[in-house]
Formats: sequence, structure tokens, C-alpha cells
Amino acid sequence: MGFDVTLSRYYTILTIIEQILVMLEHIIGSKVRVKLLKVFLNQSEDKDYYIRELARLLGEHLNSVRRELENLEDVGLILSEEKDKKKYYSVNKEFILVPELKALLLKSHELGEQKLVQQLEKVGSMDLLVLSGSFVGQEDPAVDIFIVGRVTKAKLEKLMKAYLKDSGKDLKYTVMSKKEFQHRVELGDRFIFTLLNGRKITVINKIGI
Repeated sequence: MGFDVTLSRYYTILTIIEQILVMLEHIIGSKVRVKLLKVFLNQSEDKDYYIRELARLLGEHLNSVRRELENLEDVGLILSEEKDKKKYYSVNKEFILVPELKALLLKSHELGEQKLVQQLEKVGSMDLLVLSGSFVGQEDPAVDIFIVGRVTKAKLEKLMKAYLKDSGKDLKYTVMSKKEFQHRVELGDRFIFTLLNGRKITVINKIGI
């Protein structure tokens, strides 16, 4: 009798695993879908979006976004609600695979950050490159990327737009010359003081601070 119960549980577990695998196939299947997952699952707080807002944010065609939202809603990961004559979408926090998907996206995000740093080093000549804000777990930071040196503004803006399109995160950045930075340090500038004494990742430091 005990064997029958164990065997029954075994087959139940197999069935659940098969169902999860099927759901994963439906969830991870296209580039647009992955972008949507990053937007919905990377949020630190609950937020809903309407279709045109998502299409602009991701830089994708409206029909592609609508189709993938319908797919994610069909498997239960995304919920929709009518508000002010618009259909808004939000993540279903009760969905069984949310923790696993967040873990996968976190690893993907870490790899994306490494790639971003490598690309940042190519936009100009830097004396100081500091990552703070969202890179160290801060919510609503004053700045995420702080650069002292000479950079090509167009290249930097293009890189930030590409990162936003890829990750769904709009990074705040500040660039200043070495002369301005040293002047503000001497004045005891509050922004500089808070940045240098707070949580941060120093990637380049030729100034010796």
C-alpha cells in the first residue's frame, strides 16, 4: 500500500514537472517576450503598463507587443485590467514560476551589467567611473553612473538607450570634467560627498580618491 502511495506521488511530481516545462516553453520563446519579462519582473514595486507605453519603452512594434502580452496572459504570468478605457497589464505575483524567472533574469542582468561596463570604457577617456544607485540595490537613486573625464556624448546616449531597450531600466548618469570634479570636491559639494561616501562600485580610478 505504501509503495502505491509513493508511486502515485512520483507520477504526480512528474506531471507537475511536465506542466512547468510546458509553461516555460510558452514563457521564454521570443525576443519581445524576454524584453517584456525584464520590464515586469525587474520592477522593485508593483506597476502596470498599457500597450503603447510598452511598445515605446521596448522599441518594438505594437502588434508584436500585443501578441506577446496575450501569450503571457494565456499562461497566467500577466494580468490585465481595464482602466480609463485602456487595458493595463501587470505581473501576477501568485504565478508559480515568478521566483525562478526572477532568478534567471537576475543572472541575465548581471551579465548585462558586465557588458555595459565594458562598453562604457569605450565611450571616452575616463579618470573616474563609479557605479551606484540601481547597481548597488538603491531605489530611486540620484545617479546610477558617474563619470569624470572626456566622453563622446552621442556614444554615451546611444549606449544608455540600447541598455534601456535591452533591460527595461532607464539609468541616470552624470558626466563632468576632472577640473569641475576637483573644484566641487574642494567646495564640499553635497552630491559628490554623498556619492563617494555611499555604496558604490569603483570601476576606474585614476584620481586616487
